[in-house]
Amino acid sequence: MKRIVLLLFFLLFLTLPVSAAEDVGIDTDILERELPEEADELMPETSLQDGPELWIGVKSVLLRALAKTDGNLKSGLRLCAILIGLVTLCSVADMSSVSKYGGAVSAAGALGICAAFVGSFHSMVTMAQDTIRTLSDYCACLLPVLASAAAMSGSWNAAMALHAGTALLSELFMQLICKLLIPCVFFYLAVATAEAALSSDALKELRELIGWLISKSLRIMVYIFLAFLSITGVIGGAADAVAVKTTKAAMSGMVPVVGGIISDASETLLAGASLLKNSIGVFGMLAILSICILPFLKVGIHYLLLKATAAISGTVGLKPHVALLKNFSTAMGYLLAMCGTCGLLLLISCVCFIKVVV
Repeated sequence: MKRIVLLLFFLLFLTLPVSAAEDVGIDTDILERELPEEADELMPETSLQDGPELWIGVKSVLLRALAKTDGNLKSGLRLCAILIGLVTLCSVADMSSVSKYGGAVSAAGALGICAAFVGSFHSMVTMAQDTIRTLSDYCACLLPVLASAAAMSGSWNAAMALHAGTALLSELFMQLICKLLIPCVFFYLAVATAEAALSSDALKELRELIGWLISKSLRIMVYIFLAFLSITGVIGGAADAVAVKTTKAAMSGMVPVVGGIISDASETLLAGASLLKNSIGVFGMLAILSICILPFLKVGIHYLLLKATAAISGTVGLKPHVALLKNFSTAMGYLLAMCGTCGLLLLISCVCFIKVVV
């Protein structure tokens, strides 16, 4: 009789309602605590527990970031005005000087243009390095949380493999960019300035070699990262053909050097966007976007303004100085590619984790 009563009592507990929580056993509060203050200001007015809407959040982040670029646009315009003024002044000096002093005018002008540009470029580099380090630190918190969510959904092996590979490759690539490629960009600028000052074909060949090494290194990094995701079987998916075509065109033109490569993986972002129904994935993508979008916009503004400056200077400036400005815009494009690559690859990684969960 006692056994029957105990059995009925036990069965009674089995009839109680149960509920499942996505974040059971996972410390998701750390994602909010570790978010940098500047990025937190760009985040939409919602919490991790509220389950923010992805596209509404993206729109909010973009609008807030654009509102903060006004001062950067003004400083970029001032820099371009100074550069155009120097190019014009050197052109006038070259026309009014004796021919034997033409080389001195060209050399002095190249050094002056470099001096005017290098301060602004150094601030952009510092901001890019800080952004990459911030992304690295934040992903050290985000990726384990995403991996835990994937493991708890039953995809233990895929989650562990994806976390290990993504964490290793992203950290390796970010360190290579900060400690190797960015110093190479400074070397590129120095050689370009010397080339303009001395009109040396040997320096031109060296500059082109440095630029080739930077661009190829970035491309190889992206290829390796996307190849790993393809091998794990989490990249790819079916998305609306028109949306994929539009996104590929946008990404291809948005990020220099590696835009075409990343645009080929844009189907993953679009296909995965419909799967981002859990709050961790949405919050993680918005957090990464908030960290990298403002530096990306600031560097992008300088890149576009330098492109325009080089085009305008072509009508009044000396050939070496115009070429120098084009090389400066190329260097800024390399920096933009580095910022964009880090951010976009981490966004793709987030989508891949969520696809594992689903």
